[in-house]
Amino acid sequence: MAKEESKYGFKDKAKAEESLELLKSEDHKYQLLTVRGLIGRAKRVLTLTKAEEKVKNIKAAIETFEQWLEINSSSSTKNAKPKDAEDKVETVPGLGFKDKQAAEKTLSILEGRDPDYQKLAIKGLLGSAKRVIPATKNEDKLKAINEAVTLFENFLDQFDREQRSKQNKPYLAIELIRQLPVPDQSEELVIEFLECYETVAKGNYKHLRTKAPADNSKTWDIVRNSKLNELKPDSSAKLFDADGAPTEAHLQMIQWAYSPQVEKLKAYVSKMQQGAKSKSPSGRKRSHSSVSDDEKTKAKESKKPKK
Repeated sequence: MAKEESKYGFKDKAKAEESLELLKSEDHKYQLLTVRGLIGRAKRVLTLTKAEEKVKNIKAAIETFEQWLEINSSSSTKNAKPKDAEDKVETVPGLGFKDKQAAEKTLSILEGRDPDYQKLAIKGLLGSAKRVIPATKNEDKLKAINEAVTLFENFLDQFDREQRSKQNKPYLAIELIRQLPVPDQSEELVIEFLECYETVAKGNYKHLRTKAPADNSKTWDIVRNSKLNELKPDSSAKLFDADGAPTEAHLQMIQWAYSPQVEKLKAYVSKMQQGAKSKSPSGRKRSHSSVSDDEKTKAKESKKPKK
């Protein structure tokens, strides 16, 4: 136990940052467990500490750990009990700021992901790096971290100049997608995506950052953004027909959990539900309460070359 205390600690902000840096080589679940354990022990020590300076330092360490948890777990995870493991969101692996090479690797890992997440991750790493710098005495290490910081700051400057946040494509709730019609052509990959979003991710899109298709090394969030960029209609394309129903092109985007007009889409679903009891829908395929074997078969057949 004494060995672990010397390796990971909470006496001040610098020790907390050092602990987080050491934890990077560990399994994500171990990281979360250790950080939560350190926070718990630090709070217990606070109740026994009278010296104002020590109290201040320990509180700074606790704040550092809590900020790390803010970035590396979902909001629902923070208040979850340890047994609720299925709700925990894994951190995207490989992100770091120890030197320019680590920063370049980080930007490469984040490429193609949701813009809002890219900015959040980089700002979090920048905050951590700037807290580590005052406690770093080794000149070479200090220079390396500052090079990473410069790279991240340049990224954020360009991010804001290009207004990349406008490129973010918010996720539709799986419950909403279930109530909507399916398009005439559903490719096999999108059905696999919906299965993952519904069952593995349990409707929490943050899980899609670390889950990937069976035959693809890229994670679902990157695959989704790439597909939506391909499907993005021009300004003249209609998203709803004369009856207020989503068009075929719109349904294709909805299958990837995105709609440019969410409120109008919700209004259509509400109208559809109100009319469901009085009459059965016509001219539209059924909405999918779940991804069925029939849809999988249709997707596979659509991929076969026509004779």
